[in-house]
Amino acid sequence: MGVIFYFSLGSDSAEITVNGRQVTDSSVRNTIRWSVSGGIAGLGGIFLISGIIGFFRHKQAYKERLYIMRTGVETEGTVTFVDKNYSFLVNNRPIFSIVEYIYEDKYGNSHSRRVNSISSDIVVRNQIQVGSIIAIKYAIEDPSKSIILLQEKAKKPSPIVKCNYCGTKFSI
Repeated sequence: MGVIFYFSLGSDSAEITVNGRQVTDSSVRNTIRWSVSGGIAGLGGIFLISGIIGFFRHKQAYKERLYIMRTGVETEGTVTFVDKNYSFLVNNRPIFSIVEYIYEDKYGNSHSRRVNSISSDIVVRNQIQVGSIIAIKYAIEDPSKSIILLQEKAKKPSPIVKCNYCGTKFSI
């Protein structure tokens, strides 16, 4: 590898013979330069295409969840499985939880769904555990598609307010 960079940077010249044909070192340099730049551009293209595909998949899933949220039928589900999702760690701690639940549609058919990316903070704050009853909405056209109706509980306002002008603290 070092030899390739040595000649591609023009540090030295050499006579190279390939299959009985003499190749000039400038053509070798050009080939190496175009190969390296083409490889880097190819990697950039792969990342660009995968990013575009991911964007459109996320956009489609978002539209589906939004449609269920607006037009879906609200019901209750029973949690059957809760665990931390160790496939994505931040500071060696899982930030997502896995929640699996079952519910019945308006015709009495039982459906099950597993969600792998619910925030662990929301799961803990809402005290979701096996056997808990949770609110969900499912699509009218396809009852197997559903969303969990969980909200992160808002923080209570502080009883002490600080004046932005003078810095004095007041209790409410």
